[in-house]
Amino acid sequence: MQNSINNFVNTLRKPIYIPIGVYLLSLILSALTTTIPLMVWNWSNDYVMAHIYIIGTLGQALMDLPAVFMFYKLKTSHENLNENNTRNKIISAVVGLICTFVLAALRIIVLGHLMGGRFMGEVPAFTQSFDLNSPWNMISATMALLAYGPGEALFVVYFILAFDKVLGDPQKIFSKGVIITAILWALPHAFNIVFYGLNAIPNTLIMFFVGLVMGILLKKTKSSWGPIVFWTLVNGTSI
Repeated sequence: MQNSINNFVNTLRKPIYIPIGVYLLSLILSALTTTIPLMVWNWSNDYVMAHIYIIGTLGQALMDLPAVFMFYKLKTSHENLNENNTRNKIISAVVGLICTFVLAALRIIVLGHLMGGRFMGEVPAFTQSFDLNSPWNMISATMALLAYGPGEALFVVYFILAFDKVLGDPQKIFSKGVIITAILWALPHAFNIVFYGLNAIPNTLIMFFVGLVMGILLKKTKSSWGPIVFWTLVNGTSI
């Protein structure tokens, strides 16, 4: 009993506040993209919803930014990551591509089609960006591609590495870091209930599952390239 208490106290002493603080900052920055237009600039709800694909892209980019910054700060010192090996990056990217094909095949078998879907289908923010005038259409499309692809993937990768580092068991495939990150990444998607009602619940569960898949890719290949390739392609075709 005493050992359990000591282990719990030692866990609290570890710098777990760092990934938790980064996560909260990410949520706050993302929330500001809608609260500022509504509460400070007095934009109407209808106007915000008419431009939600642009506002959403900015919110996603701001949400990704703290974690992406911390990832590049952490990756050089993390013992369970080997990003300096070109061969390792290629293997990781290929494995991510294979996982994407497997998931695509399952989608075709189960649903009868590949593209489409209410939530992640065809990255709506990307396709809708082309309705804007030049050069804003290309700027918006590029931001959407980066924010909803590599940005989100690195968001997941950072928190897995960070939580594994402070909570231990980094060698396990389903480590504490993978489980916690999958939950934390899925939670913000639950806010889609505001826009889509209960239809957002399955998407939240899917996000948890995808978080686990990216965790496995990261752990098995020891590189962020697998999760990046996997999620960028998956989010572009919808699962």
